[in-house]
Amino acid sequence: MKNKPLYFAVSLFAAICLVQSTSFASAKRLEAKGEVLSVDAVYSSVAIKHGAIKGFAGDGQTEFTVVSADLLKAINKGDLVDFTLVDEKGEVRIEKIVRTGQAVPEKETGMGKVVQDVLVGTGEIAKGITTPIEPAHQVVSGAVGATTGATGSLLNDADNNNQVKKKF
Repeated sequence: MKNKPLYFAVSLFAAICLVQSTSFASAKRLEAKGEVLSVDAVYSSVAIKHGAIKGFAGDGQTEFTVVSADLLKAINKGDLVDFTLVDEKGEVRIEKIVRTGQAVPEKETGMGKVVQDVLVGTGEIAKGITTPIEPAHQVVSGAVGATTGATGSLLNDADNNNQVKKKF
């Protein structure tokens, strides 16, 4: 059996190829959705607040690396995204990420509300000062009422006309 070493070499090569192809085939792909919390193109990573990712994690916030920093060029903080994770031997990275919308910031006291509150407060002070002078008091009261009504309706219109996708 002169061919024993050749048979052994061919068998070893076939076994290595089989193991390699099995490891590539075992890469798991997971689909997920979330909101981008931060982007770090230097380290090719992105932090995402995501819903449950079946077979990987529950709801939470995770910092993922991406297979290529180019994937992050069109992604910004506050974007809603659909993304595909690839899990190769326990190394989980994003291989695809697509912007699907823009998250609406949580309700904060916006600048418009602050301005309205200042105008209303200033108007109330002016009404108090002008109370003894009836004609001036009527003019100031009318101006305060008009200003309060105008700024309030503008703020309500801005809230009601918000056509931004709000959830991932």
